[in-house]
Amino acid sequence: MTARKYPFYPSWDGGSTSPITKKFYDLCNKRWAFTNLGMYVNRQMRGSKNLSVHASGFAVDMGYPATRAGRAAAKEAWTWLVDNSEALLLCELHDYSYRNPAQPESDKTSWGRGYRCSRGAGQKGVKLFTSSDNAGTPGGVWLHAEISNEWENAADFEKAWRALPKP
Repeated sequence: MTARKYPFYPSWDGGSTSPITKKFYDLCNKRWAFTNLGMYVNRQMRGSKNLSVHASGFAVDMGYPATRAGRAAAKEAWTWLVDNSEALLLCELHDYSYRNPAQPESDKTSWGRGYRCSRGAGQKGVKLFTSSDNAGTPGGVWLHAEISNEWENAADFEKAWRALPKP
């Protein structure tokens, strides 16, 4: 398991949501009851002139209830998706509500955490966000995911998903 090149910089306008992204969301929704907060949208990243990965059609934001059960589902999904990042060709995953237990007690903000394929497979690819280095939406009640554009089709993606052990 090695680092993979991050494929979405610079991003581009894909014109619509990829069928792979739709399948990924459908499978996540079935397993964890996530809400689709958005897939394809041709827009710039917040604070940048570059296009958002949402413009490529390979990104999705998935919401969950702001409850203990909702957070538990998000944590389970995060762990399973990161642990299976190679098999699923996951490129990026953000968990905006994660609070690093090593933060000072005085800092109650959930700065989040992010997985990126170019940092390594599985947990090696995870970065804990801080007040000065984060994804821009601390405490957000959703996961942001980016799926590789290397998949041939949604059926192949689903076959890979179903071959993995359930969480």
